[in-house]
Amino acid sequence: MIRFFFCLLMLTSIIVSGQEPQGDLALGQWKSHLPYSTGVSVTQSAETVFFATDQSLFSVDKEEHSIQLYNKVSGLSDIGIRQINYNQSLNVLLIAYSNSNIDLLDADGITNISDIKRKSIPGDKRINNIYFNGDFAWLSCGFGVVQMDLVNEETKSTTFTPFIVNAVRIHNGYLFASTENGIYRIINDGSANIQDFSIWERMSTANGLPSAYYSNALEELDGQLFADVNDSLFVFGGVNWTFHYYKQDFGFKYLLAGNDQLLAGMVHPTAIHRVVRIQKNGSSSQIWENEIALKEPQAIEDEEGNIWVSDISRGFGQYTSNGDVVKFRVEGPYSLSAGDVTIDNDEVWIAATNLESKWNPKSAGDGLYSLIDGDWEVFRPNWTPILNPVRDINVVKIHPVTNSVFAGSYNEGLIEYDRSTNTPTFTIHKLNTTLQAPLQSPNSYRVSGLAFDSENNLWVSNYGAANPISVFSADRQWTSFSPPTSVKDLTKVVIDQNNFKWFGTNAEGVLVFDSGANLQDIDDDRYRVINTNNSEMQSNDVLSLAVDLEGSVWVGTAQGVFVFECFNQAVEASCIGRRPTFREGNFDDYLLKTESVNAIAVDGANRKWFGTTNGVFVLSKDIEKQVFRFTAENSPLFDNNVIDIAINDNTGEVFFTTESGIISYRNNAIVGNNFIKKDEVVAFPNPVRHDFEGEIAIKGLVENSDIKITDISGSLVYQTTSLGGQAVWNGRDYNGRRANTGVYLVYATSKDGSQKVVTKVMIVN
Repeated sequence: MIRFFFCLLMLTSIIVSGQEPQGDLALGQWKSHLPYSTGVSVTQSAETVFFATDQSLFSVDKEEHSIQLYNKVSGLSDIGIRQINYNQSLNVLLIAYSNSNIDLLDADGITNISDIKRKSIPGDKRINNIYFNGDFAWLSCGFGVVQMDLVNEETKSTTFTPFIVNAVRIHNGYLFASTENGIYRIINDGSANIQDFSIWERMSTANGLPSAYYSNALEELDGQLFADVNDSLFVFGGVNWTFHYYKQDFGFKYLLAGNDQLLAGMVHPTAIHRVVRIQKNGSSSQIWENEIALKEPQAIEDEEGNIWVSDISRGFGQYTSNGDVVKFRVEGPYSLSAGDVTIDNDEVWIAATNLESKWNPKSAGDGLYSLIDGDWEVFRPNWTPILNPVRDINVVKIHPVTNSVFAGSYNEGLIEYDRSTNTPTFTIHKLNTTLQAPLQSPNSYRVSGLAFDSENNLWVSNYGAANPISVFSADRQWTSFSPPTSVKDLTKVVIDQNNFKWFGTNAEGVLVFDSGANLQDIDDDRYRVINTNNSEMQSNDVLSLAVDLEGSVWVGTAQGVFVFECFNQAVEASCIGRRPTFREGNFDDYLLKTESVNAIAVDGANRKWFGTTNGVFVLSKDIEKQVFRFTAENSPLFDNNVIDIAINDNTGEVFFTTESGIISYRNNAIVGNNFIKKDEVVAFPNPVRHDFEGEIAIKGLVENSDIKITDISGSLVYQTTSLGGQAVWNGRDYNGRRANTGVYLVYATSKDGSQKVVTKVMIVN
């Protein structure tokens, strides 16, 4: 007991943080915004420890503790990592993804090996363990064992088994496999066909093992082979297995050799999981539990006796040889879960729950995320006492004047985060408001849409309520409205330039509401439901809404996109909208007619960004040209199921929430200024170095400015028109030649010629 308290007093906890590189993204550059809270695997090279999350991985320098991130944006082929292992003789990191795709990462780059992923293999294709022997990697899979040649980067052999294989090792000339049906072996000297599983020997009672058992792990230590048998550890003596270690009520999940001991990841049905050090004589000790180990930990030991742990719940840490605990944290959202995103004054706020497929409650407690000045903050119910009952935060908006944040939950109504004082406070608006619960769920106050009008009144979609429209006025008064229709399941809401409110519905079309000049006077209220019966819409399942820079309202549905250009006539029967057409090849067809359009955003050049279940489509402002097409296959986009899109009007950075995480892209258009402010017109990068291959941006312009670029002598090099408030130049002249070293003058003129400005850009070749 005295010894225990001594260790407790000596232990200190240190947190080392890392994050993505900050600063302006170059035009066309992507940036990941992934969670780094779930550890699934750990391995090491001589200088570096690699930690894998379920979506990406990062490395930690053993001496300096500096952090480097690796993900799809930086070149990995896929997302969803299951196992990693580093081959120190070949200096290559093998990354096995959950879909059985494989990357090899070395100093020369990344090589993708997709054999297992591509092949049609029945059953479980997941890779459970990676073992190296010479130039070969042995992969333990749900369907059997794969031998891979790392030098030639190809699959050498495959053994199909009727059981899930958890681990393999080569010992004393035999290939051993731990499976859900026990331990099997076959001679590995080339005399036997290891691909024929029928000739493998199952080790059982004749070898000192039970007749029925499972085995999760195998490992060698100092020439001895160890394996778990049910919930005990056995050691192989050449013919028989003998008992070595047992910990009551715990089972083995992971086994790896350290310097002179085994490290075991041990699991319990209800208690905290542990990393246990097991000696060759059978004695054991555990590293500090609950600090860096809680659920399914994996651990490695480095040359100095430090133990590095990856844990599903605790993330990533190091238990040093002198008893300190070091935790490694990378800035990011709490989880992959993400829904509605809003951007205001360079602040990004993201509601963590997506309900838009069916608008059924999920009871999700991931809360709300913010990204401000490069720093992530997470507001989770479990971490913020007043939010403890709040679930399913699915929409978020920022007050245009007070800067307070409003978020809609699907059980506790409207959440307000007041940041006007030194001590920000949360308020839950549910009782003493006009918000109502649906009849079928009397304790659930469901907010599904939020929008501020030009007078800073907050309009609220109150899903399923008898009065489904509420407004929280600028003077903090509540009013509700009951449309004279049966439509109650209101979802997203946008407000057009005529102050009409457009509400999406769950399978009943669009509800347009004109609240008139007086919020309290119901006599001047006008309503209209627009659906497949009275418009050009082909689907009543409304998934997204947006108002473009010209005042047109775009509606995304489960069967394409529709636009209403009725302006102040939106509540009139004559407003039927239209199905935009788009030319592909020699044929015109309806735009995105078979796509589920989950999200619509409009950039500074009035171009339309459509997020669908098949990636992102970006169309010119007149819908005559496809500007971009992003998918998970042709870009770093994490997932083709895009949930929401929001654009930072100041920088052009576009944020996408997807089923597999958050990612952003630097667009080449921003919103134009009303007037040219000379001190705000800048070019970047500036100077342009010889190794820069991207586009040069000139921002701070009025919309659709005429741009002329000349050399210092006045010779015209390039001319263009700004995309909203930003123009781009690739640094080349009309003949495609890279501009010579020198100073170049950028002349910007508004369309009517009334405003002019000149700025400079330096090119160094």
